[in-house]
Amino acid sequence: MDALRGRDVAVFERAAEVFSLLSSSSRLRLLAALCDGELCVGDLAAAVDLPQPSVSQQLVLMFRAGLLARRREGSQVYYRVEPKSRDFLCRAVQALVV
Repeated sequence: MDALRGRDVAVFERAAEVFSLLSSSSRLRLLAALCDGELCVGDLAAAVDLPQPSVSQQLVLMFRAGLLARRREGSQVYYRVEPKSRDFLCRAVQALVV
C-alpha cells in the first residue's frame, strides 16, 4: 500500500480512461495492427475489416487519449502507436491475443 501513498487521483483516472478505451475489441484489433508499424486509415480499415468511418472514429479516440501519434501526408493520415507507450501496449496486446 505504500506505493499508493502520495499518488494523485488523476493518475488513476487516466489509467481508467486508457483501460476503458482498450475494452473495445475493434480498438484492440487496430492497436494490434499498428504494433506492426505505421499505417494509413484506409490500410488499417482493410487490415481489420471494418468500415473506414468507424476506423477513423476509433483512431481519433485513441489519439486524443495519447495512445497514438499521427501525421498527415497529402490527403492520407498515418497512425502509429505513441512511442512512449509502445512497448507496454504492444506487449500487452500481443500477450492477450496469442
